[in-house]
Amino acid sequence: MPAPSGGQAPISAQPEQAGCLSTIARIIWIMAGNFALVVFLGLILQRGTFSYFDAIFWATVCALLFIRYADLKWLRGLGADAQPATMKDWGKYARLLILIAGGAWVVVHALLMLFRR
Repeated sequence: MPAPSGGQAPISAQPEQAGCLSTIARIIWIMAGNFALVVFLGLILQRGTFSYFDAIFWATVCALLFIRYADLKWLRGLGADAQPATMKDWGKYARLLILIAGGAWVVVHALLMLFRR
């Protein structure tokens, strides 16, 4: 096959492969982080009052937001649909995570207050 003119390398039609770190970040923000949030909600429910589990729960939410941001900003991350993600996707993820995590946290504490009587 003749070399392209001008000394330029041929352009590959294949998409760039995601690195190992990007794959780990994706697993964390899609599955492991959400599992951890559910576990901490269970521990909060079991504890029955405000505790350090609440702080760990919110630290996990912050960590998930940072991991997703880092995945997009530095690791050329993909969305859950395996398409290249943008900062707009991060904004949607952040709003959804805060809404769902915050709502679940409020519900757990409301149940604790309701059944404490």
